[in-house]
Amino acid sequence: MTRGARSSDERAIRRGAGRYVRANGGGRSTSSRMPNSRAVAGGVAGLARSFVNQGPAEALRRFNLESMTGAPAEDVFVALTDMLCPAGGSIDESIARDAMLETVADLAASGVGNFDNLSADDLREFFVGVVSRSIEGKILNEVGTNAISAPSSIAGVERAQAMLHDFVEGCVRDEFDARGTNLNDLDVSAVDSFVDDLYIATLDLVEALGDNG
Repeated sequence: MTRGARSSDERAIRRGAGRYVRANGGGRSTSSRMPNSRAVAGGVAGLARSFVNQGPAEALRRFNLESMTGAPAEDVFVALTDMLCPAGGSIDESIARDAMLETVADLAASGVGNFDNLSADDLREFFVGVVSRSIEGKILNEVGTNAISAPSSIAGVERAQAMLHDFVEGCVRDEFDARGTNLNDLDVSAVDSFVDDLYIATLDLVEALGDNG
């Protein structure tokens, strides 16, 4: 990971991420170390499902946020962050919270307007972003913080983080697409198992592609 950060070597960044998963016993074992991140992603998936099938007001009601119907999307998701993962708590809770807030920042930068006007695609992108950012955050927290800080320039740090993010997000998208379903197609009882399986499969893919990098 340090070599990848210093030389902007994407293959080394991928290998570092893959070896992290392998050292933790594979995707299932690594995923089990992220209970709060999986719970938060499940909350986002449930919100997306309710939004498409029952409307924005009903989707927000399950989180006691129905008063925010019609509010800017970023404000709604910040409030949802406070509901799903309040400040403080364990490291995993902090990783989950940071993943939400970073994805909110991405959403705001894309110029999305009011929450009520979001599309199913917007909600899927937000979900993918939360899962990706949480896995990326876990890797950085446990093995990459010092390594990613190795470059002498801020630009080098940013390049290394961007490479790790693109790699992890690509794995999340591949596994999400492989399931051939949208979040709104899921039964209520299937949301948590869908999220759990997605984390496990994504981390297995990070390990496999990292080894082949």
